[in-house]
Amino acid sequence: MKLLIAEDDPFFRRILEQLLGTEFEVSTAVDGNAAWSMLQQTDGPRLAILDWVMPGMTGPEVCRLVRTTPMVASAYLILLTDKNSAADITAGLRAGADDYLTKPFDPGELRARVGMARRIVELQTDLATQVIALEDALQREKLLQTRVSRLRPSLITGSLVNPATVVAKIGK
Repeated sequence: MKLLIAEDDPFFRRILEQLLGTEFEVSTAVDGNAAWSMLQQTDGPRLAILDWVMPGMTGPEVCRLVRTTPMVASAYLILLTDKNSAADITAGLRAGADDYLTKPFDPGELRARVGMARRIVELQTDLATQVIALEDALQREKLLQTRVSRLRPSLITGSLVNPATVVAKIGK
């Protein structure tokens, strides 16, 4: 699974890459504008760790853009920052972050939260696939109902006595 790490501090960016690079296909951004650009790509990451304070757009600004852009709105976003007041946490979550972790972070907690995020993204993907399959099945069902409704009058009057005729009419 692709993971975006948007962190302008090279020290923290490298630590995050080392901690998560064996489990994820990691891409990095050093500012919010680059992070936003990467998240918008058709095959871009659906899981991102965003620093709050970055050049260009801030982490919360990226969160707001993601949440208002249907193509990427389901991305899972984790804000990772040294801002640790209740007001900051509330502001980050209200901006659209799914999770919030403060620096310095515990590596085990980070891995656990990112693992949970991965499960959620995978479940979202599975659900979307199932919705598409159900929509296809519904379309096939509607088509069959339409075909059967065309046959119904003939079945009631008994005018369809030849099975080949029935099959031919269903196929239309």
